[in-house]
Amino acid sequence: MSTTAPAQPTTDLDDEHGTLVRSLSAVLPGPLGAIIATVVVLVSLVFLVISLVTTWSGNEGAFLPLFQVFVAGTVVSLNALWARKTFSYVITLIGAVLWLWVSVTPFLPFWQVLLQAITVTIMAAGVVYSLSAVAQSKKPRF
Repeated sequence: MSTTAPAQPTTDLDDEHGTLVRSLSAVLPGPLGAIIATVVVLVSLVFLVISLVTTWSGNEGAFLPLFQVFVAGTVVSLNALWARKTFSYVITLIGAVLWLWVSVTPFLPFWQVLLQAITVTIMAAGVVYSLSAVAQSKKPRF
């Protein structure tokens, strides 16, 4: 006679992913995801062009810094295009907006570096969560 209890079935969803990834992996209905991703890419391009023009005209302080706009726009745009069927790139978008805000806000050098490191980390974590959410959204839900 065996005294061990039968093994409880576990799901990969509970063991492997947290609730944040599960909530971000919801698939958007119809073409809505592609439309939102396209808007994100177009807004990023508009910001890049404005930043480029202000930098080339010698008024680099009049708009957002070109380097930050290029990096944040590229990361957010590529993430939005990859995860266009979900809205899982929202954390990356928030991290990019915070990074741009910290870049133009005058802080003491220590706080500037610290806050930029934190916001870039948020943006990178958003990419990781987004990629995981996209992979989760392709798995069947039972």
